[in-house]
Amino acid sequence: MTDIDPEQPRVVILVEEEADQREAITALLIEAGFKVAQAVTTDEGLALLSALKTAAALVTDAHVPGSIDGWELAQEARQRRPEMAVVVTSGHSDPTSGPLPDGAEFVLKPDIVGALAPMLRKLVAHK
Repeated sequence: MTDIDPEQPRVVILVEEEADQREAITALLIEAGFKVAQAVTTDEGLALLSALKTAAALVTDAHVPGSIDGWELAQEARQRRPEMAVVVTSGHSDPTSGPLPDGAEFVLKPDIVGALAPMLRKLVAHK
């Protein structure tokens, strides 16, 4: 997990098990002006969700290891923090393959470079 000041706004919790993907998405988000707290498992993601009360968004892969999957993590984030922007990503799923929470967005990984930062800016601005 990444050390982040829990009082810092515009923090994105990123849950991605693949190190190269995690680092690439982190670089993209930092370039877009966000701070990023990284998690490798959904259990780490849940811990960050509890610790970072002012985090603006959760971005999770649909299929990450842990006691729950990324779809369930997205649901949990929506229940705990209805104001939080939630984005589920996947390289091989579609938005109908899991329970996408109301108001959440889905991004296929091939489209993530062009789509994620503008989507998060829009979602965070509406919260």
